[in-house]
Parts: sequence; structure tokens; C-alpha cells
Amino acid sequence: MALALCALVAPACAEKDEPSPASQRTVVQIDPQAPPPFQLAVQACAGLHNRKAGGSVYLQTDAHDEAWLTELSLAPGATVSAADFLTACVAAFPTCVRYEYKAQQALLPNILTVAAALGAVPLDSGLGVTCGSVAFDATQVLKDKDTPYLATKYVFDNYVAQTTGLAMLNPGYDQHPSDPAHPAMTAEMGPALVDFVFSQRLFVVFLVNGCSDGNPEKELLSSIVNAGHWPTPLGVYGYNNSWNIAGGDLYEAQTRCLASRNMGAIASETGNLSFFSTRRAPITAPNEVTQNALEPIAYDPTKTYAAFVVGDGDNVQYMMNARHDWFRQRLADCPTPDAACPPLTWTISPHLTRLAPDLLDWYYRQSHQTGKDYFTLPPSGHLYAYPSSLAEQEQGRFVAATEDDARILGVAGTVHWDWNGTWHDAEDHFLPKYAHAEGAIRGVFPVNVPYPLATFPWWPTERFFEVLTGTNGGKVVLFRPREWRGVNDDTNAFFLSPAKMAEELGGYPKGTVTWVYMTSDGGLNLENSFAAVAKILPAHVQLVSADTATKLALASGQ
Repeated sequence: MALALCALVAPACAEKDEPSPASQRTVVQIDPQAPPPFQLAVQACAGLHNRKAGGSVYLQTDAHDEAWLTELSLAPGATVSAADFLTACVAAFPTCVRYEYKAQQALLPNILTVAAALGAVPLDSGLGVTCGSVAFDATQVLKDKDTPYLATKYVFDNYVAQTTGLAMLNPGYDQHPSDPAHPAMTAEMGPALVDFVFSQRLFVVFLVNGCSDGNPEKELLSSIVNAGHWPTPLGVYGYNNSWNIAGGDLYEAQTRCLASRNMGAIASETGNLSFFSTRRAPITAPNEVTQNALEPIAYDPTKTYAAFVVGDGDNVQYMMNARHDWFRQRLADCPTPDAACPPLTWTISPHLTRLAPDLLDWYYRQSHQTGKDYFTLPPSGHLYAYPSSLAEQEQGRFVAATEDDARILGVAGTVHWDWNGTWHDAEDHFLPKYAHAEGAIRGVFPVNVPYPLATFPWWPTERFFEVLTGTNGGKVVLFRPREWRGVNDDTNAFFLSPAKMAEELGGYPKGTVTWVYMTSDGGLNLENSFAAVAKILPAHVQLVSADTATKLALASGQ
């Protein structure tokens, strides 16, 4: 039996836009195998409720959702089924958008945009759920606008003014098609980020050929991005996984998609962001979260220093699940600051300050427990972007935003991804923008895209970093890239065993200051890489945090 609305989601009865007390927090349990139209409706409802009363609805779909309730002491006032929640939701928000999931799957980004803009529940005709009134019937309005191009253009012309930002969500296209320009619809649309779309009223698109020269979809996407509705460089939520070439998504960073070169990604295909972003005020000032004090180390030319950096922290989904598990392992290995643990640096999304400040605070608090864990900005600072490819007028704003992020997070470094062939521009033009006396960024840790290609082939082999000097004497250390992705192929520098990695580091000239960027896409995890190599390093190799590596590089006089 469906429960009464106020018993399910009490804040909806209050008709007020403010954070909800814990007693009015509702946890909705939803089966991840439930039909996609049902999941989309439930996600939309969560977003609408959290838009109305911040932090009022939390969706529990998997073990990580349950873990965060415990980690953050978020006891619910009520726990309900998704079916009961949806019934109550259509009573609380009686207008709906009607559509047909299977017939209109390619148009789902457009349908969700309209529903979010109108504050209406998206209901597939096959769900059998009735609503008080139909605010928009996509089966009729989009009947003659039945392609992503036509539907996106219509929604842009009529609803963009009611939106606050841009998101890209794949409605179910094959991510590895033989012809990237014409992928088949082979999957269901995932529910991730849909709640946030509704709480923030985002404009959702997925134009497969939106970055393809000469294609009308690119012209349309360019007109949307450059219409002046949203500030640039524009952070695009979700993920653009169109055009997968040789195992990589060609336009995932967004920067090189349009001629305007004014976009970057906020990788955020995850759930409950409507809850976390509205539950409490964002973190906006320095010292709200604090780094551990840097190690008291003076440069010694008889030693080799190496900072290990855990990658992929720009992806909010990673911070919600995989990196939570890695940090838990780290806490088990280093239960107190007195434990004999080497320092480790984690990339962490600066967007957590507003998307999930509770999570950001949790990571910082756990780092204080070990006393040996540190943070740095992920690629490439403020956005996942290729900054040297940004239009010139965007680069200054990007640098300023990255410096603001660094001050709030209390960090002095950033991982920096750039596209192969642009590194001369990065070294000579973009990165010196950080080298000013008042700058917050002092260390730049680069990674090439595509990663197997050499980044600074003009550097001599013995150069592990370069100090860039700005016009007013500010200095920034630009390190040589070194990535570690797996541990099972000693013939490939990116997949060395811990023994071979230890041998490599030990063989560097004494006095070297360097770093290693770790990603998990090749099977690497914390235990089979960092924890293993830390135990077998030669005595003269000392592990340090990323910010300490920067200080030591500057102190070395090289």
C-alpha cells in the first residue's frame, strides 16, 4: 500500500526551499535492475524533492550508497520503497511529461531537459502511472522532431532560458561501434546524474556527431554553447563517450570539440548529487578543509625523491565509490599518524566543494587520521580539459578558477593533461600563466593524451623537471610525466611490476625529484602497486607528497 505523501517525503508538504532536518530525510531503496523508465522517474523525483527541500531524498541503489549513509552519519527519518516513493512523488508534483521510452530513446536527453525545466515528472507511457496534468506530451510534440538534431534544436529554442548549465548523457548508444558516426542503440539509458539534472535544471544533450566537422549537429552544439546562456569555459556535466577511437573517447575532455574551444568536462555520472549538493552549504573559503602539514624535509642531493599520485580524482563517480574503497584500505594500512607509512597524494575534484561538500570533508578528515595522505588538483585543474587547446580568451579564466580551487583545497599543485602536439604551447605559453608571485599553483604534474606518446622529446634525458619563471619572478615546477597503469608487463614502461618500478626509481641520478601518476585502467590498485613498491625501494629513494616534491625541486637549484 502506498504511504501518504507527508509520511514519505515530509519536506514536500512544507513548500519551502531550504535544507531539511534529519528527521525529514527519506532514503529510497531502488533495485538497480528495475526497468529504466521507472529508474528515470524515481531519479527525477529525487531531484525535484531536493530542489524543493535540500537534502530531503537519498537514493540507495548499491553498497556504496549504503556506505556513505554510515560514513557521514546520515540516519534517515524514513526508509521507503521506490514504488511507494514514486506514487507519493506524482502527488507532490502532479504535472508530468509523457513519452515512450523505446520509441523515443534517442530523444531522452531532450525529454529530460523539458521535464527538468518544467519541474515535471517524466513518465513513460508503459509505466502505468497517472499524473494530475500533462505539461508536455513528447509523443505528440516531438512526433515530427524525431531525431536528436531536430529534438535538441526544438528544446533549445523553447526551454534553454529555464536551464542553468549543460550536461551530456548517453541514452544508450553503442560505445564501441564499428562506425562511430552511426552507432546503434544497444544499451539502456543509465540513471546516473538524472537526479542532479532535475535539481539544477540542466540542459541535457547527446549529439553523437556534435564534434564532427561539417555535420549539422556540430553547428547546433556550437550555437547552444555559444549562445551566452552559461559562462565559459563551460563545465559540461556527465560524460561524452561518443567517438571511441582505439579504446579512448575522443571528445571526453570536450575542449577540442568545437572551434570556440571553450568547454571542459566535469566527469560526474553518478547518483545522489542532488542530495549532497543541496544538503549543506558549499565549501567556498580556504581552511574549511585543511591539508596535513607537509613533511619537514630539507633537500639532500644524495637522495632521490618521488611523489606517488593517485589519479582519476576528477571523476566524481570514482570519488563516490572506487576511491572510497582505496582510502579505506589506506586507513587500514595507516591507522594513525605514528604508523610507518609513506606519504601518498590523491587527486580530488574541486567540484566536490559544491557537488558533495560532505564527501570532500570526509576525505580530508580521513587524511588527518593517517597524517600521511595529501591532495592535489586533478587533470587539468578546474576542469577536465586540455588547457593549451582552450581559446586564448578562455585561458586566463581557467587559470584564475584553478587558482581559486587550489586555495580552497589548500593545495599547491595540479595534474595537467594536454593533447599531444600542444606541449610546446603548454611549456612556453599556458603554464607560465601560473608562474606569478601571488599564484597558488607551484607544481604542475603533466600527462600526455594519448598517454603512450612522448611529451617533452626535446628535454634531455637527465631532466626530470623544469622551473618556469613568470614576469614578476613567480616560479612553477613543470615535472616530466611518468605513469603507472598496471603491474603485469615488465616490457611496457606503463605496466611494470613493483620490483621493476623500484629498480627504475633507484637507478635515477641521485638528487632527482620526480613523480609517478597511478591510474587503475590497467589493473593497478593501491596494494599491488604503491604499497608493494614502498617496501622494496632502495634506501636512498624517499617517498614524499606532491607539494613537497615541488618544494624540493625548487630547493635543488637545478
